[in-house]
Amino acid sequence: MDKQLNEFLKKMAQNSSHISSSAYDTAWAAWLYPEAMDWLLGAQHPDGSWGAELEYYHDRVITTLAAIIAITANRGDLEASKKVSAGLKYLEKAIPRLNEDVYETVGFELLLPGLLTIAQIQGQGVDALVQRFGSSNLLAPTKEKLELVRRAIYSREVPVGFSLEFLGFEQLRESEKRAQSEGRKSPIEQLRSSNGSIHDSPAATAFADVALKSTAGRGYLNMLKTRYGGMMPAFAPFELFESAWAIHHLSLGTDITRLDAARPFIDQLKRAWKPKGLSFSSNLAFADLDDTALAFRLLHLFGEKVDPAGLEYFEAEKHFRCYPLERNISIDVHLHIIHALRDAHEFPRREEMLAKAVNALRSQPTKDFITDKWHVSPYYSTGHAIVALTGLADEFVEKHVAWLLKTQREDGSWTYYPGLPKAAIEETTYAVMGLQALYEHKKDGALLDRIEKGIAYLEKHYTCPEELPRLWITKILYNPYHIVESAVLAVFAQYERLKSRG
Repeated sequence: MDKQLNEFLKKMAQNSSHISSSAYDTAWAAWLYPEAMDWLLGAQHPDGSWGAELEYYHDRVITTLAAIIAITANRGDLEASKKVSAGLKYLEKAIPRLNEDVYETVGFELLLPGLLTIAQIQGQGVDALVQRFGSSNLLAPTKEKLELVRRAIYSREVPVGFSLEFLGFEQLRESEKRAQSEGRKSPIEQLRSSNGSIHDSPAATAFADVALKSTAGRGYLNMLKTRYGGMMPAFAPFELFESAWAIHHLSLGTDITRLDAARPFIDQLKRAWKPKGLSFSSNLAFADLDDTALAFRLLHLFGEKVDPAGLEYFEAEKHFRCYPLERNISIDVHLHIIHALRDAHEFPRREEMLAKAVNALRSQPTKDFITDKWHVSPYYSTGHAIVALTGLADEFVEKHVAWLLKTQREDGSWTYYPGLPKAAIEETTYAVMGLQALYEHKKDGALLDRIEKGIAYLEKHYTCPEELPRLWITKILYNPYHIVESAVLAVFAQYERLKSRG
């Protein structure tokens, strides 16, 4: 199995930032590239929406709005008009159903009103939608978020600029004019990264070029257009996120330090480490705790010494933040910092920080499963919780284990979305991952039987990550292919290890 894992890592090194396409970001690029517009016109779902395979309303609403806005502004033919009309009808149905999703998408509370305002200015028939939105409880988180981010919109130190398009064209132009008249540096240029992007977001970068009639982001967008076959990803590059998560997953299934091909990724993470941790890409000035925690764990695993203050930077009074100006705490972030600290015995504040993270988890509403803001499947967070907490807070995961055992299907799989083809492959991977960690802790034959059924399902149905639906959450849904593949390979490697031990 080690040979297969080494080959996977070599493949990842040659094809970094491997990710699914995003109709949302391609819609913004369609203002600038005719081929992106052609792709967008052909990507509409039969129900009138645009977005991922799963009808996840936050994803579909944001993407459909962006598509409608782009098509209206750039195409006036009958075919385009019909597509816009079908999209508007979909929005009427979908917006009232947003609360059916397990979690909102990133920046949704800013993007929805922002995009609706742009559509209103265009003369689209969204007045009824705006009225409904304005009178609903969706407006409360928007006001709360605006209060948090108002003074940090153009800062590279916080991630608000990742969703810059929420401002709308006129507000961005006014900010630029005001700065020019006051002799200040352009707000958008102080936000721009060295690669020409706005926070590695194709949508935000294209929005700024369109709003300001600029070409400053065109080099970045041209690079993505070439790299991803004319379409845009949800974000790129993301080499640190990809490296940290893929190596982390593989480390759950094997002694990762024995894999020669892993070392370059560890060196990459070490070079990127800063006093405040690291982000999903070395282009970015802000850090996040998810990537920082996993990088810390891996560097420690490989015997590399890094300043643990990178973890302390994210510490709040009773919990840990994933990002500055975060509105809701992340369960997954707390699981990852617990995993990072479990083996870091020499860290002076280890016990104190572990206790804070575990207590933060205990303070959250209790359910049989865990949902969080980075993945649409409860099996993702629930499986990772069992991995991180088994042997440390067993009472916390007991009900989650019971839920896994209760919800395994006859064919050995698990899924929260039975109507979505192939979703069960990735979801089963995380369920098996959790049960394998539990079996390592207490050898239970009944658990092994459940694991073997899950492995048999994966062996029968898994082919490659590119065939799996988009289940990860950013502004829209996406699939980080190498990370998903690393999880599947990890459970196969872990199963081989369990069987070899008897």
